Amino acid sequence: MKSKWFSLCLVLLLVLGIAFVPAQAAGENDTDNHIQADNADWAIPQRPELQSYENGWIRDEKNLITNFYSMYQPEVIYVPEWDDGERYPYLMWFFAWSYNQENDAAGEYPGYPGGDAIFLARAKALEGPWEIYSIDYGTGEYYWDTEQNPFYWYPVITCQDVWYDSWHVGDPSVVYQDGVFYMAYSAMGCDEDMVPSHLAGDSDGNASCIMGAVSTDGINWTRSDSPLLVWEGERGYVEAEDRNSWYGGHQRPSLMFEDGIWKMWFDYKENQIGYAECSGDFLTGEWTEVRGGNQPLLSGVDFDVVKIGSVYYAYGDPYIDWYKIQDDEIPYYSDDSNRWSQRQIVEYQSLDGINWTVTGWFRPDSGYDANQIPQVFLDHKNGRVCIFYATQRGKRESQIYDWRWDNIRMMYKDIELFATGAEFSPIATPTPTPTLEPTDTASASDVIQSAAPTASAAASPQTEQIQPSQSSVTKQSASAAGPIILISSLVIAVAAVAVSALILRQKGRKD
Repeated sequence: MKSKWFSLCLVLLLVLGIAFVPAQAAGENDTDNHIQADNADWAIPQRPELQSYENGWIRDEKNLITNFYSMYQPEVIYVPEWDDGERYPYLMWFFAWSYNQENDAAGEYPGYPGGDAIFLARAKALEGPWEIYSIDYGTGEYYWDTEQNPFYWYPVITCQDVWYDSWHVGDPSVVYQDGVFYMAYSAMGCDEDMVPSHLAGDSDGNASCIMGAVSTDGINWTRSDSPLLVWEGERGYVEAEDRNSWYGGHQRPSLMFEDGIWKMWFDYKENQIGYAECSGDFLTGEWTEVRGGNQPLLSGVDFDVVKIGSVYYAYGDPYIDWYKIQDDEIPYYSDDSNRWSQRQIVEYQSLDGINWTVTGWFRPDSGYDANQIPQVFLDHKNGRVCIFYATQRGKRESQIYDWRWDNIRMMYKDIELFATGAEFSPIATPTPTPTLEPTDTASASDVIQSAAPTASAAASPQTEQIQPSQSSVTKQSASAAGPIILISSLVIAVAAVAVSALILRQKGRKD
């Protein structure tokens, strides 16, 4: 009988072992710019295809951030340890002009050094509401604006008084690793004479480079002592005299950390794409241009890069006709010499990050002539690939084309649709995210931080936790399948034990 019960215990252990094995173990995502997808044998399309709802892209055309003079480059990062229902796990850096052009002082508006500046917003969900880091000019205290009033928005990075960083800062690209935010951003200086190129008296044009900065709260940043990337001949070079020999103008970085290596795509020399790597410290290590100079990866674009499974994806806003894309639905204005409306969001794919193929394009939102400046965010929590972008005013409010941007918005696509052989089914796709409104408001007197904000202050609550979107509910339901499978397995295990005991009992009687 002992042997029979020993056999029974083995059966029980085997069944319980099966019960506790996860149905599908999730792969680890090594960076915020890399997400798992079943596309190891992906064949990159050789012809661009219109990207829309028909192949899985969902957009509700909701304004996430608005009311500003002209802002763009919305770079979003998720901090999982801040996702506790009270704090704000989503941060967004964006840049340009908040209240007026060049952020110039006007009346009671103090303005900020140089031209462009980098600003910060936060949210409990990607769909919003988003709150913008701001200052009460009367008290000098910092707070988070919930009313989208750009008069009070306070930049987290402005320019410095050095030849390579004295006029503009912008184009933030951020990676979050082990409690630290790493930012690569564009810096433009007035070069040796410290006179901007558009003012009388300038003798050497401007100088551009890519700077680095680190932070633990997203607000207070420590910058690199010198540029991460700058052309060796940039200082004092007069571009107007010999543009053919000029290989400077480094800007618009796209940052990634992968397999222990910092990777950066950037543009230079008027929208040539280069690529650089650093295996050392982000701020102080040596950055090497793998491709640049007279060997660009691409021409005529700047883009933001992520890795989805085995494939690198990038999204930029070049002139679509450069890639033989013709779309009669996109407006064309013969009196717009800059052809702004022909700049639309375009998708690129690559298997190595070096050789790129144009695979798709997007039409603008309804009522607009162009969507531009896309930034990609990999939503690990909800299993989505999100594109944040800016709408360009165009001729919406005037007969003269207005190139400035007036809203920051988001569209997304389920990560499962990036798998090899995946097909989109509109029936199985969630409806566009409903508009979410703030649960309360705060004025400049609702101060939550001191003049020296800390990481905990940066994430302190102001509004109640918003309700999840339909897509997040769907993902949460999917994640709940694990416990359901476990319980079902336990029931099966108990049943198996009961059956085995019955069999042994019957056999014992026969014996």
